[in-house]
Amino acid sequence: MRIHRRRTSMALVTLLSAVAAVTLWSTVRPGMTVPPASSLIRHVRRGPSTGIVFTSRTEAASLRPEAPESEPYREPALVPWAAGEGRLRLLDDRGLLYELTWGRRLLDGSTLIDVMSPSVSIDGGRVLFAGRKGQNDRWRIYEVRVDGSGLRQLTGGPGDPGCVAVPPLRFRADGSRIADADRRRLDYDDVDPADLGPNGFAFASSRLPDLGRDQSRRATQIWAWSPGANAPEPLTANRNNDRWPVLIAGEQVLFSLWSRNREAVTADLSGVQPVSLGGEHATRPTDHWMAAFISANAAQFGYAIKADEPVWRPRPLFNGRIAYMTTSTPESQMRLAQADWGYIRTSPSSLADGQYLPDEGGARRSYGPDRDAEGRALTAACPSPAPDNSVLFAGSPAGSPPASFGIYQVSDDWATAEPVPRLLFDDPDLVDAEPVAVYPRRFIPEPRRVTAPLAEGYDRPASIKLESGATYTGPMGYLENLAIGAAIRNPIPWHDRSGGERIDPRADPLVSPPPNVASVAVYSANRDRFDDPDRLRIPGTWEKRVVLPVFGRDALRGWVPSDPLGPSVLVGQDAEGHVARWIGPASGGRPERSYFAQAGDHYSGVRSNGYHYCNGCHTGHTFTVLDPTERAGPTAPGFFPIK
Repeated sequence: MRIHRRRTSMALVTLLSAVAAVTLWSTVRPGMTVPPASSLIRHVRRGPSTGIVFTSRTEAASLRPEAPESEPYREPALVPWAAGEGRLRLLDDRGLLYELTWGRRLLDGSTLIDVMSPSVSIDGGRVLFAGRKGQNDRWRIYEVRVDGSGLRQLTGGPGDPGCVAVPPLRFRADGSRIADADRRRLDYDDVDPADLGPNGFAFASSRLPDLGRDQSRRATQIWAWSPGANAPEPLTANRNNDRWPVLIAGEQVLFSLWSRNREAVTADLSGVQPVSLGGEHATRPTDHWMAAFISANAAQFGYAIKADEPVWRPRPLFNGRIAYMTTSTPESQMRLAQADWGYIRTSPSSLADGQYLPDEGGARRSYGPDRDAEGRALTAACPSPAPDNSVLFAGSPAGSPPASFGIYQVSDDWATAEPVPRLLFDDPDLVDAEPVAVYPRRFIPEPRRVTAPLAEGYDRPASIKLESGATYTGPMGYLENLAIGAAIRNPIPWHDRSGGERIDPRADPLVSPPPNVASVAVYSANRDRFDDPDRLRIPGTWEKRVVLPVFGRDALRGWVPSDPLGPSVLVGQDAEGHVARWIGPASGGRPERSYFAQAGDHYSGVRSNGYHYCNGCHTGHTFTVLDPTERAGPTAPGFFPIK
């Protein structure tokens, strides 16, 4: 057991706090359906400014962003992000602590042994989270009301169809093969849920079976399950890992995207191909985590933050910025950061190999405190907002065992001073992490385009002629871009350049727009297949499917294949059919750069009969002006049990 060493004055404060907590413990909070966890009173350091939920687990698995490499063909399967034990807890604003899941019975009489990634519903009354019933069970989505009632399973029930296609082959210990239907029904993980209000809930899932190119990690995408729907639908199309969605202003879903596309522009500009095929390339494949957004109806994808370090678990703050956890090198400790919406430092898929973006375009980034109240170096992770303009996070003295992680709170103003974090709770036997404040959020529905517009000449065709010469009659979606020649905004609209100078982005863009895109090629990065009785894994192919003309300088419209097992990459082509390349001239103190019209840092998905809008064809890719400020709901901040 770890013992906190404190000065005498700090020990006295802690003792007085404990005495006060004992007094409070004699009264159960009105409305709660579970009793306080009296055995944990000594671990409560102080009550938070508002009630919080968090997880306490035996391992620090919640801090790992990517799915693990695994041998996918033998039972039992390696369950990603699993811990031996995990509990969902609530610490209210009076310092009372409650167990919301441990030992609690579900409707079928079972209990949960592990939990992960909690979030609070928009009305502040429910907690959504991922849970497992047994050590070999996969993750499913659950919910419980903040008063401790209503614990129930949301995904993976008898009516859940499971995987979209057959997942990796699996064999029992005796060598017998598990049936395809059973694997489709069971072999996937649902994690990281987020409430979408009247539009249901989102989560990350491996229901699109894929191990990704040249690796054996199960891919995850962001999915949404609408009220009354028989199954969820994918919002994103990654072949690697998408994690940690959250609904923000404008009905946009903010999330972390592992950009690990293995394709690059060939040196002769004849096209884009996987680098594993060999040869020379003008760009390099991507391998970084960024903050991205997707509209709640999947109609538009874009970037939110592209830093030169990983952007994990992005969350909107009450100060209008985005907080995230990161690390400067793979070996360094985790720390907190926050950045303006639109901060961008990297985009390797569309920059010449070895080049970097010259500046941030006026956007700012700052790092959180790296010391605790006792001056010790601090490892910090899992940031989330609280209504008093503070940030909740999981922290531990650097170099300490994983069980040293506790729940902290700190001011969200990191630019003018370095605030001192306050320790709220620390169970010395478990990893306390993933704190989320309990409060209602303001939600204003916005009109959403769900179906494709019937522009003149663009009624849904009966078939599409592919570049291979084959005729395609499968699912199709409508793709539109009316700003191919538009510049990415610079600076981010609500910030000036240092010195107060306001720069007109039309005259001095951060990235110059392409002057030479005559058409857009749609490539398909087909997923791995696992449906062959003799071959365990059939690697996904890469093919150029269709080419759409650009009308005038800016307009692109057309129907494209929309098979979720074949996500797309969009590439701008010049008049000769080569990948469009241009030189961004030196401007505003920035050197010239060599750019390529390739949206190669993500895979795109277009829903069947759905509408998808891209904005621009430039380095950095789609950017939407948005105020992501977190907003509390109409009731006063504080602990908010549902009535």
